[in-house]
Amino acid sequence: MPRRILITGATGNQGGSVARLLLQSPSDFTVRALTRNPNSEAAKALKEAGAEVVKGDLTDRNSLGAAFNGCWGAFVATNFYDSTITNDPASEETQGRHAAHAALQAGVECFVWSTLPSSLEISKGKVLCEIYEGKHRVDSYIQEIGLPAAFVFTGNFYENQVFRSHVVEYDDHIEFKQPIIKGDVKLHMLWVERDLAAIVKAILTRWETTREELLYQHLYAMDAVRTPHEICAIIEQGSNFPPTSEQTKHEDC
Repeated sequence: MPRRILITGATGNQGGSVARLLLQSPSDFTVRALTRNPNSEAAKALKEAGAEVVKGDLTDRNSLGAAFNGCWGAFVATNFYDSTITNDPASEETQGRHAAHAALQAGVECFVWSTLPSSLEISKGKVLCEIYEGKHRVDSYIQEIGLPAAFVFTGNFYENQVFRSHVVEYDDHIEFKQPIIKGDVKLHMLWVERDLAAIVKAILTRWETTREELLYQHLYAMDAVRTPHEICAIIEQGSNFPPTSEQTKHEDC
């Protein structure tokens, strides 16, 4: 019998990629997509593809119980770029805690949490990024309450070249903009649609046979290590503009 998987952010990048992939295996999984707006075009497309679309909001703990009930597994991702989050980096931590609590109450057996490493640990105390720390604290909370889970660190999204306008095409050239990061910094890159979805599906598929190996482990979702200069070169190769000395000029931010 197929297992029901609740997916948050199912109309977005991460959740949407997982939902679309799982829907291709109806004998193994059924998809319950959580969204604040079941009438959106993205939600309607998921429903047409075979997903059960339910209304809920990770910021509203009371709206999550029914959504998680009856689900064997879950993939939960929060979104710092959510337009409803205004000057509140802690919102993601609150959302993660709400989801974990609801999943525990519903008896979810495999909770896959999209998270980030601790900025303090990575920088040895030199950098504090609350976006990272909030998600990282949810990792500890999940373990404290005893919710069976695996954690997925996400690399830098290739999709952000388009979604966050890091790459903009003009009539005669392409501009690459990625603030703060220098051109020679090595980045762990991730193609969300293909790579993240496949990793999450593998966790869900193998959970029962490899649970002890995966339980509370951090898995790094990435497919390559590249610098911004290398990414520029790849974009140039795939563009319609022949390289020139001006177009291939790279400037560190």
